[in-house]
Amino acid sequence: MPNGFLLTGEAVKKLREDHATIKNRVRRLESMVSNLRPSMGKEDSVLVKVTEQIEPRVTTTLGKGKADIQDITIDDDSDVATFKDATEVKSYGGEPTNRNIDVYNDSLIPIPVDSYIRVSRNYLSGAWMPTNGVQTAIAKTVGSIAARTGTTAGSGTVNIYYMTAAGVLTDTGKTVTAYNIAGGAIQATTFITIKRMEAAPYWVVDMEDCG
Repeated sequence: MPNGFLLTGEAVKKLREDHATIKNRVRRLESMVSNLRPSMGKEDSVLVKVTEQIEPRVTTTLGKGKADIQDITIDDDSDVATFKDATEVKSYGGEPTNRNIDVYNDSLIPIPVDSYIRVSRNYLSGAWMPTNGVQTAIAKTVGSIAARTGTTAGSGTVNIYYMTAAGVLTDTGKTVTAYNIAGGAIQATTFITIKRMEAAPYWVVDMEDCG
């Protein structure tokens, strides 16, 4: 008699069925992985820190600037979430560098350096754009802004400012037209805040320095 064990016909049939089942499951898993592969490692929305002022839109040309992608981690013990500059190594043996991207701006207001914003990828072009556009800004009037006349708002040019971490108001070098719906005029060289009208490209004076 030969050494070892002999399999019955029923056992062989069962092995063949199990093999077919495993083969089908592997094929399904391979198909699932294949479908996921194009999107793996390609974020659709990320938090970034602005490293170069993101310029405002000019008519139909989007403004552009640089930003570093931030990694968000959650501590397993404390459950505390933190973020820091995300890094990558582009060549073997190279030093890790920040993941820096171009961010495009469809607002008329620039986004200053050191701002933390969330950006999303445009589906067709792949361009990164702020998820929530700029809604308010600090400004300083160039000349006076006339008061509203009846139902016609006064308007004037304002310089756009931002505030540093030290509280210093700094000129971005960009201007925009601001509209005044109040019954009183706003004097020249006055600090104000402006607010974007919902779903419209117009900026309206929200508050002025009355000191």
